[in-house]
Amino acid sequence: MQVRFEPDGTFDSPTESCSQRNCKWSADAEQVYIQWGSDGIHWVKPSSDKPKEGTKLSGKREDGQKCSATFVRKVVNDEDLDFYEVLGVDEDAVTKDIKKAYRDLAKLYHTDKCSGMVTPAYSAEPVTCATAINRVNLAYEVLGDDGKRILYDAGGMDLVKKGVDDGQQQQHMDPFAAMFGGGQQRRSNKGPDAQVQRDVTLEDIYNGNTLEMSIQRRIVCRGCGGDKGKGKAKCASCGRCPDETRMVQRQMGPGMIVQQEERVPSKEKCKNEETTLSATIEKGMGDGAEIKFPRKSEQAPGQVPGDVLMKLRQQKHAVFTRNGNDLHMTMTISLKEALLGFEKTVKHLDDHEVEISRDGITNPMFVMKIKGEGMPVHNYPSDFGDLHVTFVVEMPKKLSESQKKAIAALFDSES
Repeated sequence: MQVRFEPDGTFDSPTESCSQRNCKWSADAEQVYIQWGSDGIHWVKPSSDKPKEGTKLSGKREDGQKCSATFVRKVVNDEDLDFYEVLGVDEDAVTKDIKKAYRDLAKLYHTDKCSGMVTPAYSAEPVTCATAINRVNLAYEVLGDDGKRILYDAGGMDLVKKGVDDGQQQQHMDPFAAMFGGGQQRRSNKGPDAQVQRDVTLEDIYNGNTLEMSIQRRIVCRGCGGDKGKGKAKCASCGRCPDETRMVQRQMGPGMIVQQEERVPSKEKCKNEETTLSATIEKGMGDGAEIKFPRKSEQAPGQVPGDVLMKLRQQKHAVFTRNGNDLHMTMTISLKEALLGFEKTVKHLDDHEVEISRDGITNPMFVMKIKGEGMPVHNYPSDFGDLHVTFVVEMPKKLSESQKKAIAALFDSES
């Protein structure tokens, strides 16, 4: 009788007790636990930590009877393949190299040119042309997307799937790593978000702009952990990643298995890297607005990276003060202009000129509202707030005798 350990923790057996898919399995560093439906729990230990033909699993059932099994073969799942090897590119390949590799392989395995069986460079066994092109498409779907590639480098396809839910806690089991040595059940959570602040000018917010900012963050160095990283030049500057958290299942008594969380030293390598964030400042954004950069925060093995939240801090302007969608400014005029009127121009935030004029008397601290000369309304860039101009009358510091007589004569003539 052949049975199968599925990656999602289900245990497939042709027996009636597993007909409703109610058979499960899990493992720790010592043994494998099988919940064989109505047949109860089985505890077995592998004779080797290598998933090779002939490896024995031996132990006992819940009723005390002995049981055993022999490892036949590991079923190759397309998602378990190294997608960089599938596309034939280096782990540091840039986007254009990945696209080129995909186009070349898509032509090679296209149904018009490929039929029967082929042996890709990454495989020791032949596969059908359909399988080959499906693997190429899957690899490009992940590596050709910047967000998915970040997740894949940090935790493989399991993390890519979790990333769709933005780090929602889910359980993951690697059946063969668990069965032959690893024995771990990992829980992958979203890492913490990072807060950064970026100063912006009023001109940036009025006109819209694209600004860059560099941050230092930890990244997982794919391909540098364990023996595979030895001798690689790119791994020379790497150090050990922070400890990882894993879930293990332990037997606490007959028929009782509990999950426990433990911290273990990471086998992966990490390093600090300078990352450039390119922020699009939209017209009319508010002071304190946040721009989110998904999955750009610190990385840890098997963990969905958190987001970087960039908070905009509006700098003071020499002329204008902002209040929501409106702008305010102060204009100083002379006593003569306050009495007789004036015409002036003000250069706006996009360098267009705004004409400001008054006929007759302008009282000190009088406020003029100019429609449509304020800030653009965020998300409605064709709409603008208003400009409010407060006038300050500059009084002369002294008058000459002739000026005094002229003013006195003027007011005497009106009486």
